[in-house]
Amino acid sequence: MKRAQLIAEIEQLDHQLALRIDIVHLSGALVQHQLGRIPPALLVGSGALAGALSQRLGAGRSHSLGMLGVRLLPVAESLLRMVRQFWSPL
Repeated sequence: MKRAQLIAEIEQLDHQLALRIDIVHLSGALVQHQLGRIPPALLVGSGALAGALSQRLGAGRSHSLGMLGVRLLPVAESLLRMVRQFWSPL
């Protein structure tokens, strides 16, 4: 490959990487916004419950519990949307 062609390919890959980084930043901002709308007591309570469950089940089971949580994430997101709709002013 010629040097100019390699430079053009690197610039194209750099542009793609910059777009992906922007998407990650926007996704993080969206998550922060959504977490800001959840009551802090619910976040602390669910974190305490997850900690208690992982301590109770042991290290091996907590990994499988984490994988189950990843699979149930879409269900949890839909439940949070439903709860948010009930709590939002009409």
